[in-house]
Amino acid sequence: MSRKARCQHLLEKSVHAALSAIEIYNKPDFKYREESFSILMVNAWELLLKARILQRNKNKLESIYIIDPNKTRKDGTPYKKPKFKTSRSGNYLTIDVTNAIKDLKLPERLKENLGLLIEIRDNAIHFMNDSKLFEKKFLEIGTSSLKSYVNMVNKWFDYDLSQYNFYLMPISFFHNHEMQSFSINKEDKQHQNLLKFIAAKEKSFPSDETQEHNISLILETKWVKSKSVDTLTSFKYDPDDPNAISYKEDSEEVFRKKYPWNFTDQLKPRLKARYKNFKFDTAYLKLMEKFKKDKKLSDERPLDWNKPTGTKKRFYSTNILKEFDKHYELK
Repeated sequence: MSRKARCQHLLEKSVHAALSAIEIYNKPDFKYREESFSILMVNAWELLLKARILQRNKNKLESIYIIDPNKTRKDGTPYKKPKFKTSRSGNYLTIDVTNAIKDLKLPERLKENLGLLIEIRDNAIHFMNDSKLFEKKFLEIGTSSLKSYVNMVNKWFDYDLSQYNFYLMPISFFHNHEMQSFSINKEDKQHQNLLKFIAAKEKSFPSDETQEHNISLILETKWVKSKSVDTLTSFKYDPDDPNAISYKEDSEEVFRKKYPWNFTDQLKPRLKARYKNFKFDTAYLKLMEKFKKDKKLSDERPLDWNKPTGTKKRFYSTNILKEFDKHYELK
């Protein structure tokens, strides 16, 4: 029986930490929700980043140990091989999450998101969770961090997380008109400082669904009235249950949200700007032909919605960039 690689052990510990963070956050009545999530999720990221460093360095533990530059021979000359710092118990100290981030040269938006999560963790002991502004903002940051976490686990280790529910459930629905009654000026000093810090970061890196990573994701719920009865499509949660709750969706709006890009104005310029030495050659055409067959990535719709048999045009999901990422080098 073969032993698991060291990076695999750290990866699994990381996933367990992330699941613990989600489980605690999603408890219906937990008084230390945001603080606990930030502590455990930062730990999950640190373990994941160390696992990646080990993976890139043939599982050599020295790659995550902290070098002690002050350790020298008795005569003051340095050792030929580096010596490492140890804890009070004599175990080797490993790099922290901040240095792991620097070592791996993560994408800018991912670094900023982790920076916010670390800031929340570092200040956790000062928070009293009676702030709706903080709770809403934390949910947006935490959701974005989880999305990036799943992305990087798959990208680096091809590890299947589909068996788990990697979602944060909002403890309430936040609506703009409800949030308007809260003012940052009414917050205590600790909350004011953190909320202003987050706001400044979000201004520099606004939420963008086309990006692989975000520092926060805007979350909102709303009910809308249909503009046209003719474009409504009926659904039921359980087609086999005649008493199932039914609801209706504007099918044109659903299509637009699922496939927001056309080729000429949105997809083509993004492909050219995103990859090094990108060419619309035979290899590209083969990929595109494959992607067009996947309804998760692309579909056609009539140019005139009221003439379903008329001329059609193809549109694309923003997720198609993730598939191209697997075949082209990012700039």
